[in-house]
Formats: sequence, structure tokens, C-alpha cells
Amino acid sequence: MWNTFIAIENDRFGFKTVLHCVIGIVLFIIANITAMVLSKALSNIISVNSIIIINCCFSILFFLSLILLYIRKGLRKRLDFFRINTVKPSKLFILISIILPCCVIGFYYYFINGTLSVNNIKMHEKLCFAVSIGLSAGVCEEILFRGYIMKLVEIRWNRKIAAFVPSAVFALLHISGGMRIIDILQLLLAGIAVGVMFSSVTYASDTVNNSIVVHGVWNFFILGITGISVKSDSAALLSYAIRSDNIWITGGKFGIESGLPSIIGYGIVILLAVLVKYKREK
Repeated sequence: MWNTFIAIENDRFGFKTVLHCVIGIVLFIIANITAMVLSKALSNIISVNSIIIINCCFSILFFLSLILLYIRKGLRKRLDFFRINTVKPSKLFILISIILPCCVIGFYYYFINGTLSVNNIKMHEKLCFAVSIGLSAGVCEEILFRGYIMKLVEIRWNRKIAAFVPSAVFALLHISGGMRIIDILQLLLAGIAVGVMFSSVTYASDTVNNSIVVHGVWNFFILGITGISVKSDSAALLSYAIRSDNIWITGGKFGIESGLPSIIGYGIVILLAVLVKYKREK
């Protein structure tokens, strides 16, 4: 029975593929809840800065343990089958990972009026937050979506669907309460675009490590270092409260990651990743 269930290459209707994908997401949720509970239990004896980093490490450790165990023992596959390997991130994508958020940040600072403030009262805490949000999202989300789920969908259908479907799921998981229809549609557009970008980066060098770097550095700068939104952001090290009512600038309820400047940036990186893959295969 189990051998039939894990025969992912033989899945006529796609039911097994969907179920395996759901299992991966459930393992992700379990790892995060477990990390949160343990971190909270330690919060009375450890400093805030340490708790932030410990929660990040717990999240990564628990998720990697669960998903790698399921891949090896459950699906009986090698890790490199899911592009989870030891290939070093390319210098090009490391450079792109820095240029992309800097260009988006630069656009808002230079072309959109706003108020800049520095949240330097707890600078060490802010930096710990920036590092942790970059590491946890970069490692866990990329291994789940661009490593595990994307490969499963690719086996059952094809690479094009594999690039779009996990990206759509990735976007849907970011929907929150209070969003209007226009906010959700904008989030889906941006979420699919950024997901396809991460997928293209993964396909470019056949490793999830490049997308881990791009995703991690993006979160570090956009969410951890610079908080750009219509309201002052106390979580980030810097806060830039922009003065605009245009949702293509503000990004709507989700923020500038759904804004047009970011979407354009995602599109440019997709084109670069496609060119890299084309040259590598030529």
C-alpha cells in the first residue's frame, strides 16, 4: 500500500502529488509551531535578542529534520532529486540578491515622498530580527516550495506548471484578514511573480541554494532593515512612511512587495535567470 502511495512517477490523476504537497506544508506548520512553543518556554530565561535567533534556528532545524526524514524514509528519494544539494550559490545570483532589494528601496527613497526615521533604540534586536526573518524564510520556504513541492508538480505535469502552481499556493498562503478583493488580486499577481522568480532562479543552476540566497537577502533588506509602508514600521531598523494613495505604489494591504516597482524587479530577475539557464544548456 505504502509503495503504491510513494510511487510519485505513477500518479494518473494527481491525487498523490497533491497529498504529498499537503504533507510538506503540514510539516512546515508543525515545525514552526514547535519552534514557537519552545522559544516561548525559554523566553523567561533568555534575552529577547537570543530568543529571536533561537526561534529562527529551531524553525530551520525542525523543518529540515521533518522534510528530509520524509523525503529519505517516506518517499525513499535522494535529496538532490529535489534539488536540495551542496552546489554553491553562484556569484551572479548573490549579486542579484543584493541589487534587487537595493533598487526597490532606492526607487521609494528617491522618487516617492515620505518620512524617514531610524529605530535605533534596540538596534541589536532589529538586526537579529532582520537576520532571522531572512534565514528562516529563505531556507524553509525555498526548500518546501522550490525544492520539494516544485519537483513533485514537475514530475506529474511539467516545468511550466511546476513554476506557476507552487507560486500560486505560496501567494495564497500570504492572504490575511482585512484584505479587499483588489488587495488579494494584487497579492496573487505579485506572489505568483515572485514565486516564478524563485523558481526560475532554482531552475537556472538546478539547485535550490540560489533561490535561498535571493529570498533570504530580499527579506533581510525589505522586511528587516527597511520598513517601507504608508505607516511607520517599528519592527525594521529603518522606517520610511511613504505618502501615496496609489495601490501600485503602496502595494495595498500586503505592502510594497506587491507594488509595481517590486513586480518589475521580479520580472527582470526572471529574464536574467532564463538567460542563465539558456546559456548553461547551450
